[in-house]
Amino acid sequence: MNSPRVCIGLKRAEQAACLPDLLLASPSEWLDKPLLRFRKDNGEWVQWSRIKVQQAVLRVAAWLEKQGVKPGDRVGILGHNCPEWLIADFAILRIGAVTVPAYFTDSPEAVRYVFDDAGCSLLLVEEGAQQAKLDGYDKPMVAFHGESDSLTAIASDESWDGRLQAACPKRDDLATLIYTSGTTGHPKGVMLTHGNLLSDVWAGLGGVPIFSDDVFLSFLPVAHAFERTVGHFLPMACGSEIAYAEDVTTLMRDMPEVRPTVMISVPRLYEKIYAGVHAKMKASAVKRFLFGQTQSLGMQRFELRKKGEDLHGLKAKLWKLLDGIVNEKLRAKMGGNLRLFVSGGAALSPRIAKFLLAADITVLPGYGLSETSPVLTVNTEQNIKPASVGPALPGVELKLADDGELLAKGAMVMRGYWQKEAETKEVLDDDGWLHTGDIVEIDDDGYVFIVDRKKEIMVLSSGENVPPALVEQHLTHDPCIEQAMVIGEGRTWLAALLIVNEEQLQLYWRGKKQGALPENWREDSALHGWLLKRIRHESHDLASYMQVRKLLVVSEEWTQLNGCLTPTLKLKRRHIRALHKEEIDAFYASSESK
Repeated sequence: MNSPRVCIGLKRAEQAACLPDLLLASPSEWLDKPLLRFRKDNGEWVQWSRIKVQQAVLRVAAWLEKQGVKPGDRVGILGHNCPEWLIADFAILRIGAVTVPAYFTDSPEAVRYVFDDAGCSLLLVEEGAQQAKLDGYDKPMVAFHGESDSLTAIASDESWDGRLQAACPKRDDLATLIYTSGTTGHPKGVMLTHGNLLSDVWAGLGGVPIFSDDVFLSFLPVAHAFERTVGHFLPMACGSEIAYAEDVTTLMRDMPEVRPTVMISVPRLYEKIYAGVHAKMKASAVKRFLFGQTQSLGMQRFELRKKGEDLHGLKAKLWKLLDGIVNEKLRAKMGGNLRLFVSGGAALSPRIAKFLLAADITVLPGYGLSETSPVLTVNTEQNIKPASVGPALPGVELKLADDGELLAKGAMVMRGYWQKEAETKEVLDDDGWLHTGDIVEIDDDGYVFIVDRKKEIMVLSSGENVPPALVEQHLTHDPCIEQAMVIGEGRTWLAALLIVNEEQLQLYWRGKKQGALPENWREDSALHGWLLKRIRHESHDLASYMQVRKLLVVSEEWTQLNGCLTPTLKLKRRHIRALHKEEIDAFYASSESK
């Protein structure tokens, strides 16, 4: 019997003939282990064993065959993360069909576009609001839950005779179409094979070992490539358990109850944690002092431990005391059992990474694209560089183009875009190098540092190139600023659209003994001037042409629902600019005429 602390997922991912093998060809000692955990309507957590999930997958696979679903057919899934989503995915894959996930956060028009473009013959859909997005749609649909004719009922039907007609798919067979989040225009269907995804699971485990006693808390949409590979397929290879958060808004309740050891997240979660901690510090000078001392000592300890050393003497004693007073409370809110966070989907601010690391919370920033299954790089636990996204995973080749664009090659690189040969040729050259569209720097240790998206680099009228994400990172360090988007393409100077946290703004404004916020505070020039001073303090190390000179404070938060964010919470810049076009034009016209 394997030790629970041995990562056998590497070997399993390498030897698997197809993705369903990760579940269906499990070691016998795993069969009775908990595999999935979810919350029932009454609030009770329920666990399903691996053998129960295996049986459910095979029953749904047999049912799909009876419905006439054949190898290569596309089957859509729409719903929140839950056992039915996973069961549906593995059942589709087992019979050689192709899973086409849609984001539960997407509009009805976006969902229909995905299913139409993929040519789905059948849809498996969560009842209620998700199913309502497809009212009047002319495709056959089956609901996740229900007493009859639902995935739940099919998965529980013990009359299945145990036989499937379809042979297991091969590594070269198409497994899924993952539609890119589409920051501009319609999304494209990324064609990923069983081998693409298995190779990325293998590569990921070569960078970050995962064990059979690990517990994942799943909350990012499993429709996204990051959660699908790292929070869905990868734990399946390792014998780990997956617990489903009820919703992103219930995370702070779910973490102490689940006590996860591993969490996959985009930077927005860590930004919220950072902002919450700093908000509590504002009210007490003593708390601020203790927190500052703990962070300083924590970073010293982090840097020493990278060299195989540690704090000693008085510093070691002081660390133990401060860690117990300050950090243990924060870790307890995350369940108190967290071994590591893996961050992806967008660049994590080095300041926030250092904040977590100094609190003895391991966070591993990484990087990838849907087109690469998706992970290409990740920091290792032994050598974390907070400002980087880590070195290449095993099996990944990286190089820089003349303009600094990152090129990648490996078994995890997509087959191409679904029915879009011209678009495929734009990013995948004849030698197999994928042009990522990201401008990066690579240090002597092979660690990658993201500069910005190639297409998002702004050029000022002076000819200076500005990476907007870098500037925005500095802006959102301020607890008063929830969201920021830099503008200035073709202009002489930069401005920023801001979504402001009014409660935090009021606290800091009062702290300067300036009383209540002005009634028209979003337009108030004195408040803008005060905010600009704070911003310049945060961005003092940026070049002068990257300094923001004017602010436009907008009222409505940018969300996925209003079309301003992708499912991984990246800014849809073109949409936001169009939304505020009149304000931006008037703003620059009045400023430049002075």
